[in-house]
This record gives sequence, structure tokens and C-alpha cells, in this order.
Amino acid sequence: MVNLPDSLYEDYTISRVNLPSALASTVPPSPDIRMIIKWVNDLHNNIPSTFDFALQNLTIHRKNFEILPRLLWKSHFTVAMLLQAPRFVIFTLNFIQFMQEILKIYPLTSRPVYSQNWMHLRVYNILLLFQCITHYPETRNCFLKADMQYYFYPLMDINVTDPRLECLRIGALGVIAHMLRPPVDPAAVCYLVNTSCLQHCTKAIEIGSTESKTIAVFIINKILSTGEGLQYCCVLPDRFFFIDGLLKRLLMYLTTMARPCPSLFNLLVGCYTSLSYKPRARRGLRRYLPDMLFNNTFASLLAADPAAERNRRELIKNLEMKTQPEKNRYIS
Repeated sequence: MVNLPDSLYEDYTISRVNLPSALASTVPPSPDIRMIIKWVNDLHNNIPSTFDFALQNLTIHRKNFEILPRLLWKSHFTVAMLLQAPRFVIFTLNFIQFMQEILKIYPLTSRPVYSQNWMHLRVYNILLLFQCITHYPETRNCFLKADMQYYFYPLMDINVTDPRLECLRIGALGVIAHMLRPPVDPAAVCYLVNTSCLQHCTKAIEIGSTESKTIAVFIINKILSTGEGLQYCCVLPDRFFFIDGLLKRLLMYLTTMARPCPSLFNLLVGCYTSLSYKPRARRGLRRYLPDMLFNNTFASLLAADPAAERNRRELIKNLEMKTQPEKNRYIS
């Protein structure tokens, strides 16, 4: 399966948003661990400029310090939790204050943001830090046990196309996408599908930007790449037709683009190929064939992408099969 390039779901939106001067301050080129710890501490500073400066610096350097996710999650001044029962979490006051930056944006997600307080940029940077947390297995598991994904689903469900809100959708999708970066954790897949993650990708596919659509399909692709995810998506007809409908909507979207997105197309072909490993899904695909993959609609994309062409040939091969045992990696 194709891996989504990092640039498609991490920092590319920053280049499209004008940063305020307070956030565009000079950043130390090579901070040490003491500076990272200081910036984490500054996240709880009551001075907005200090908070924003620390937040911006942490997002810029988050890939250079593997300890950062643990600092954000485990240190006493950022987050602590007590799990008393599933979906019942007690947060420290400091963590509540940190999460309030995301909660504050919820009332604004039903309409365009015209304020000049740069709230959307602050929340976007916080989302980048959460992407860092969900990337690492140790903090990812803590994230899932705390049911943290429910904070991000509302941002994925934004029902407007304002660019500033779209960057929040992209950031929230990125939090989920980072959980599924290879090697994909089957436990994370099971947890996401059981909390309706796929349904929360719908708005991105329906009204989101090309970037949002690509990240949403990356999530679907990685879920389908595991036996657990594929079983979930194919065990009931309604689930199969839901996924098939989203994928066909995206194929149609590609035909409207002057320059169709190769990454999006590659992921779509990969999704259909994964579906074709299930006999029940194969029958559905034969009956409701994604015709555009088999005529010359995307000939130029297939010619330029050998991986997509290989997946398409595998799809054709699977659809030509009679009822046969499933491949071992997709055991029911």
C-alpha cells in the first residue's frame, strides 16, 4: 500500500496561512533538551505571547526530539489522568487548560472565522503536537485509552469550507492519520473503527480540500490494509456500500480536476484492491464496478505511477477469481 507523504498531512498548510508577527519570531536553530522542557513549561504561561512562542517552537522542532511526546503526555505540568472505567478520564487542571484551546474553537466551526485573534493558528499548532503524540506507540496507546480521539472528530466534521477552518480539519485528520503510519497497529485500527472514525472522514471527502480528501483516504486505506479493518468494513453490506460510495465520489472528483492528484488516486486504487481480497466485497465490486478504473479515464495517472498500475492489475486479477479461499493476510 502507498504511504502518504509527510508533507500532505503535517505542515503544508502553514505555508498557506499568514503567520502573525508574534508567531513569526526568530526561532533558535538548534534547541537543546533544556530549551524543549522550558517551552513545554511555557505552555502554561498566562502571557499569550509566551504561550504562542513556545507552542510555535515546539511544533517546528517536534520531529527532532523523540522525548517530546512523553514530555507532553506524562509530565506532571502537562497531563495526568486516572482511568477509573472505560471512557471515564480525570484530567489535571493544567491539561484542561491546554485542551480548552481546542474546545474554544468548537463554537466557531459552524461558521466562517472572521476574528483576528489567530485562534485557528494556535489550535492548528496544538493539533501538530497531538500528531507528534499519536505517532509514537507509547503515547499513542495512552491517547487511545483516554478516548482522546473524541476531541478531534468534531474538527473533522466541520461543515464549512472557510480556509482557516479547513486547516483545522487537516490538522485533526493528521492526528488520526499519524496513528496509522506504518507499521499499522491492529489495535489502533480496531479502536478507530469501533469509534466511528470512518464516518467522521465523510465531511472531508464531501466538502474538504484535496489535501483533506487525501488524508481521509489515507486513513481508509490503512484501515483496509489490516485484516481487522477489512473485516469490519466488509462484514455488513451497509458498511461496504458506505466505503464504496465514498471511493466512487472521489473517483468522480478526480475527473473534475485539471491536474488530478496522483497521491489521492494511488490511495483510491489501493483501497479497491484491499476490498477485492474479501469474497463478499468482490461480489459487490463485480456488481457495482468502479468503471473509471477499467476504462481510459485515468490512463495518464496509471502510466505515471507503476505502483497504482500494479494495484489495479491485482484488483482485476481478484475480480476475475471465482469463489476461492481468502488470502491469508485477510482472514475473517
